[in-house]
Amino acid sequence: MGNLGMYQDITKMIKTLGGPKPALTLIIGGTLAVGSLLTVGCQQSTKAIAKAVKNRHARHDPYPNFGQNFTVHTAGTDEQGLEFRVGDTFSVLECDDDAVLIEIIGNLDNPRFVSGAFLLSISDYPAPPRPNE
Repeated sequence: MGNLGMYQDITKMIKTLGGPKPALTLIIGGTLAVGSLLTVGCQQSTKAIAKAVKNRHARHDPYPNFGQNFTVHTAGTDEQGLEFRVGDTFSVLECDDDAVLIEIIGNLDNPRFVSGAFLLSISDYPAPPRPNE
């Protein structure tokens, strides 16, 4: 009987559990228990990840003008040679200190990084809030 391998081990385990019906009940019950624990764990981790992402954005978005459009009131050219004409509008995509990622509406060469101080001097782009505000 030594050549039966795993079949022999499975047969011994089923006998120990009291036969095929109790063994099958235990296997199905265990599978359902593990599956429901995994489902609950995945749901909880999904909620935790969503909350962490939301909190991360809340902490790293100190500037409230993301996605807003601004209008150029004075023509000018920035340090990289990007020209702004009176009446151009741009949308703020991202901001990090003085570097502002913008999209100029109607321009095919988008997006571009521009100095916030430069935007402040040529448009209705507001000054960023001070850290203690």
